Amino acid sequence: MAELGKIEKPEANSFKENRKLYVVPTLPFEELSQEMDIDRAKVERFWGEVREKIEYFRSTCGSISMVYVEGMDEDETKGIEFFERLGKESNHYKFLKTLTDAGAKLKGIDSITSLRQAKLLYDEYSISFSPETEEIHKGFYGKDIDFNKWREYLAKKIQETQDGIGKHATGIINELPENTNGVLIFTDGRPIEYPGGIDVFQIRPPAFDELSKLLRDKM
Repeated sequence: MAELGKIEKPEANSFKENRKLYVVPTLPFEELSQEMDIDRAKVERFWGEVREKIEYFRSTCGSISMVYVEGMDEDETKGIEFFERLGKESNHYKFLKTLTDAGAKLKGIDSITSLRQAKLLYDEYSISFSPETEEIHKGFYGKDIDFNKWREYLAKKIQETQDGIGKHATGIINELPENTNGVLIFTDGRPIEYPGGIDVFQIRPPAFDELSKLLRDKM
């Protein structure tokens, strides 16, 4: 029995009735470690800690049937070979291979068409602040063009596209079969709404905050 004023942490196996989703917020640590000269051992430690935590949940709450992959089209069918670029000796690769060897399937959560549209909008919005870009537009549309209105339009379209991408991912995750568990690895800060009827566990080991701080300092 819990003491007065003290809340006991529930055991992982107390969540067995619902589907479970283990969410791993991350950043492109492998790529950035090369660009910014960050010790690769720190990246390996992050994925080692993630692997350890997921293994705990897997042994306690049952097997994992789906691994949701950001940036992969929902209609793409890819195996573990897709991640060989990470290096077969990396903890990131070993973590994913352990899951797929145990029967988990890789599933994309995005529409590549929507991602391309989002990138085009971001790029257009970014260059809209360039005096040269504004001058080109005025040369075609006339000097009286309201460039602020153009930026407002782009910002609105970006928000609409982001909302659509988020809802698309939510719908795919909601297809997680009953009585099964999944893993979602996605960029930290990406907005997403988790479906109802799924217990969400965020896997954010100490190494994540350490790496994030290193990246901020380098930038």
